[in-house]
Amino acid sequence: MGHGFQHILGISRLAYFGGVVFAVIIILQYFEFPYGDDISSLFSASKIHITYATNRTGSNCSTDNATTTLTSPQILLDSNMSETYKNASNLVHNFTKNDSPTRDIFPSVNLSAMTEVHHKKQKVKVVSISEMHDILIHNRASSHPMKSLWTSRADQELLNAKLQIENASFNEDDRTLYPSVFRNISKFRRSYELMEKTLKVYIYKEGEKPIFHQPEAVMKGIYASEGWFMMQMKSSKRFITKKPKQAHLFYIPYSSKLLKETLFPNSYNRESVVPYLKSYIDMILRRYNFWNRTGGADHFLVACHDWAPDETRQFMGTCIRAICNNDVQKTGFELGKDVSLPETNVRYRQNPLQNRGGNPPSKRSVFAFFAGKMHGSLRPILLRHWENKDPDMKIFSKLPKVKDDKNYVDFMKNSKFCICAKGSEVNSPRVVEAIFYECVPVIISDNFVPPFFEILDWESFAVFVPEKDIPDLKNILLSIPKKRYLQMHKRVKEAQQHFLWHVKPVKYDIFHMILHSIWYTRVARVM
Repeated sequence: MGHGFQHILGISRLAYFGGVVFAVIIILQYFEFPYGDDISSLFSASKIHITYATNRTGSNCSTDNATTTLTSPQILLDSNMSETYKNASNLVHNFTKNDSPTRDIFPSVNLSAMTEVHHKKQKVKVVSISEMHDILIHNRASSHPMKSLWTSRADQELLNAKLQIENASFNEDDRTLYPSVFRNISKFRRSYELMEKTLKVYIYKEGEKPIFHQPEAVMKGIYASEGWFMMQMKSSKRFITKKPKQAHLFYIPYSSKLLKETLFPNSYNRESVVPYLKSYIDMILRRYNFWNRTGGADHFLVACHDWAPDETRQFMGTCIRAICNNDVQKTGFELGKDVSLPETNVRYRQNPLQNRGGNPPSKRSVFAFFAGKMHGSLRPILLRHWENKDPDMKIFSKLPKVKDDKNYVDFMKNSKFCICAKGSEVNSPRVVEAIFYECVPVIISDNFVPPFFEILDWESFAVFVPEKDIPDLKNILLSIPKKRYLQMHKRVKEAQQHFLWHVKPVKYDIFHMILHSIWYTRVARVM
């Protein structure tokens, strides 16, 4: 009997030990470790990640902790480009058949102290506009981009411009600019003057249409910023140089919209286009030494498609990225290096200013307005609280379809507040549309970085409402005094000139403001 009891006791201990081990395994899979999923991956094949070896002479965006080298298939981008389109799916399948590495090896901007992360579900603390500005200042003071392998005359010109901008004399007397919508009107004016006087941009001629060099294919719709900027940049006599040694900036003239539509029109895998862009950068590296000189810090791209942050952060992450999808927490958007690109919905290509403006405040009969498709998780919440709930809140999922979206436009022109609620991503064309129709924007999109953030004082002409406060939306808007509302409406009109496309660019318009943001970012980071 004693032996039987010991036998049962041994089995019990073994079962207890096995239960403890099993519990530890389960706990580890949901635990957050400082080095990612290294421990949990021991127990789950689906969590095994492949990372890239660091390559200092190439595009310097690989992780410093890389352990395994993965070489992508080479895709030719010269005379065989058309054949590349046909074979791209097979090539990319070979590259991405394992779990995509880009999702895990690039942390977002250094905001770890402000973010609470869980393994399964990410809970992100909202970063306010004032906090974003503090982070911008901190990142610019502490950033250390790769120092140029050799100095150039262009570098010295940038350093001289940086000194002049930092010491700009205080002067708010300007009839074409409105100090009330700027953070520092004196610095902006001096920086803009130096840009007009100094800046030279070299555009790479490589790349086959339609992905490269075809702006006319992206001149209407919500991604039009890509096409309009490319067209006006390529036609600029003031800023373009054909001598790369004179260039302060190098432009990679591709369309993120056409990249996706040309190669993978039916794909939802954002990393599927990464090998194509890597092959393009590899070709640039082989043909020229410009990227290697600065590690890409003097290169820039302009991309508005939702996929742009994911497709560019790996092999193009060291360059200045002007992108529309600019979630400061989730997309790797780096304040102080990247630029927030305005998402503009151009309805009339021949006359982008057609139908601009709206009624004066006294004739705006609608208190607050929103209409849009139910993309993402936020808009259904907005409608659940406000659709058909209050006569002052004109909140719709859709409006009757009429020519030129007349119903939508009429609501914009007659509303005091225009609700700009995010869809699947943080960005929305409604922000610029509200300004276009002179309606005070109400931005409901946590951690969205508004366009020209480093220059414009957005809180002087827009309302930012945290997503969690949607149930209290009307009370928040009603709490704005009439005097304050009239002031904001006036400033919307004053800021409007900076968000307008013109067939031929004019001073301080959206083309020049995008270019200035890129220039200003490069000047601030030059060493």
